[in-house]
Amino acid sequence: MSILLASAIFPIVVLCYYIYVKDINKEPSSLLAKIFILGFYSAIPVVIVEIALGIFFQSESGSFLSIFISTFISVALVEEGFKWFITKLVGYNNKEFDEIYDIIVYAVFASLGFACIENILYVFQNGFVNAILRALISVPGHTCFAVLMGYFFSEAKIASVNQNEILFKKNICCSILVPTVAHTLFDAIIFYASYVNSLLFVLIFFIFYIIMVVCCFKMVNKVSKLQHNISTKLSDGSISNNGNGQIVFNSTISKIDFCPICGNNVEGCHYCPSCGLHLND
Repeated sequence: MSILLASAIFPIVVLCYYIYVKDINKEPSSLLAKIFILGFYSAIPVVIVEIALGIFFQSESGSFLSIFISTFISVALVEEGFKWFITKLVGYNNKEFDEIYDIIVYAVFASLGFACIENILYVFQNGFVNAILRALISVPGHTCFAVLMGYFFSEAKIASVNQNEILFKKNICCSILVPTVAHTLFDAIIFYASYVNSLLFVLIFFIFYIIMVVCCFKMVNKVSKLQHNISTKLSDGSISNNGNGQIVFNSTISKIDFCPICGNNVEGCHYCPSCGLHLND
């Protein structure tokens, strides 16, 4: 029993640690513990809602489209919705969220808190082989969904600081929609492959999975290096508020090729096309 418990928890610890050490300016351990625990206990309402929705939606049989729709509504939206709520309420609104990578850390801890209890239940039910499969596929999947959520939360924060209401609303919507769609594809492809006993869909799943993991972990490596404070109260003066509701990058460099906040290519631009940061000429 202790081996099964350890095998269920180990991948959670590894990925939490990986995301945590990428943060140069570490977040308070008490805050991360709170978010993780809330994610852990969110499994209770998630199960209740999923059981209720399961009465109306059968997510593991039918055409791919019907499986996709039922999985989106009764599984992915429920799970990602609760993770989103925890991340938004406890992380996004927290005073500690002052660098764009912070919210990715919060989202991952909320997601892996949920994945922890899910992993324990599945592993105790299905054994050690299931623990290995989940460690290689399911747990990294939950991490990727959280990275996508956190990334769009960070973009929303930048838009909010810039007082760009349209971009803020767009990214807030993406912060729940994008991870939910990714989660839906993840589950729906597997459900359909099992339903029709198709090796082709198994191959499609692994192609999708590898692309998602590579893209998300590249995103982590990129965003974790952008440790600029995005609040309006800055000490170093490299990024400041110009008094007109705009965050301005005050650079001594004559040519700026990449946005110092989101890392987008801004060669020849006066404003970052991704986050809207004004670049001093």
